[in-house]
Amino acid sequence: MNLEQYRRPGAPRLKLYASLYATLVLSAVLGGKRSGDLGTLGTLRASSFARIMFMDIGMVSTLGALYLVLAGKTPVRVPAAVATLFLGSFALIPALAWEDYQAMGKEAEVR
Repeated sequence: MNLEQYRRPGAPRLKLYASLYATLVLSAVLGGKRSGDLGTLGTLRASSFARIMFMDIGMVSTLGALYLVLAGKTPVRVPAAVATLFLGSFALIPALAWEDYQAMGKEAEVR
């Protein structure tokens, strides 16, 4: 698999962000409660694996927010990082895409 195309801002990375975000939104909209579902609290009480994964989501969101603040170049990076702590990937993916889009524009200006 050729991962080189994802190393720098460009169309392939923007397409990846778009597909990840579409999957996230579709899962949130169409992934309604199923019969026999324990619900969030019931699942967290019943499964140590679910508790660990829930904590992991928080840690990954925190790392994503930190990356955005440290590596980001646009003014959006700080508010987006704060939003990421509360909204997770719903804020992080668009912010990363925006950073890449802006970097692509500046790269084109230099040429």
